[in-house]
Amino acid sequence: MTLTSNPPTLHAIGNAHIDPVWLWRWPEGIETIRATFRSALDRMKEYPDFVFTGSSAAFYAWLKLVDPGLFGEVRERVREGRWEIVGGWWIQPDANIPCGESFARQALYGQRFFLREFGVLATAGYNPDTFGHVGTLPQILRKAGLTRYVFMRPMAHEKQLPGNVFRWRAPDGSEVLAARIARGYGTWGDELSEHVQASRAARPDYLSHYIVFYGVGNHGGGPTKRNIDSLRLMSQQHAADSAASRIALSSLEAFFAAVEAEMAAGADVPVVADDLQHHARGCYTAESEVKRQNRRVEHLLMNAERFASAAWSRIPAPGTCRWVAGPVVQPVPRYSCREQSAGSVPGCA
Repeated sequence: MTLTSNPPTLHAIGNAHIDPVWLWRWPEGIETIRATFRSALDRMKEYPDFVFTGSSAAFYAWLKLVDPGLFGEVRERVREGRWEIVGGWWIQPDANIPCGESFARQALYGQRFFLREFGVLATAGYNPDTFGHVGTLPQILRKAGLTRYVFMRPMAHEKQLPGNVFRWRAPDGSEVLAARIARGYGTWGDELSEHVQASRAARPDYLSHYIVFYGVGNHGGGPTKRNIDSLRLMSQQHAADSAASRIALSSLEAFFAAVEAEMAAGADVPVVADDLQHHARGCYTAESEVKRQNRRVEHLLMNAERFASAAWSRIPAPGTCRWVAGPVVQPVPRYSCREQSAGSVPGCA
């Protein structure tokens, strides 16, 4: 591997991990989304260099239903480039239990929603909280236009990798540029400095760019004023310590673009052709009935779609029975995608 000689940069990614359902029910999860997005928008008014990164098309669809005014504010920030759409999937799912068709539908419904509502397609897959990642995912990701991927688990003590940024290759040869979050996707209280130092130490020596995630997840409201002020102070202190990584309030787009530029200039980024496993193995033996019903629903939905397609093909005037493939069939897979959340179907609740 080629050691980089460029000044190191740590891209600070403002985010808020949200489990729409975990130790609470869906209505509380939806209110958490609304409150977190309100907080992120407020921080943008206070800090002109602040960028928020958010995934999961379902969150935005629910927000549009319960608070269309707030949804409009988000849409405007996306146009400005200060609200980054990532993930491209309907929700952040478990990445072991669902079948391949479920992953394809996560991408289909997610990317379709983002394009229709915001005029953008996500380019970075985003599963920081998922417990493991099957080795065939790069193929599905690339076919959905997702050429990059961010994850956290398994962590360094659970799976050794040649570096925290690598080219993840599927059995068919498809590749995505993947980055593993070193320490955590959220920050609480006084731990941000320690969090930054751990991320600095985890930067691969063959690249000058890496990431540090910050923000309080779930009911915490995302990046706080204290988070942003602390990062700004650390950035100022960098001027007096040229050996320390420069810290920039940034986005995943900026980070991956910088890495891709280094690769084009000759940086030797290693290849990983393997599953990314394992974390929380015990979850996969818990709540077996939930898992059984998930698979049953997947098969029922695929059969329903086959019959709907056959019925559609027999209709002499397609416009007369649009209900067959429209409002009856299409919303149901979205509900199934929702129930495959990383906080529910694995059995960790």
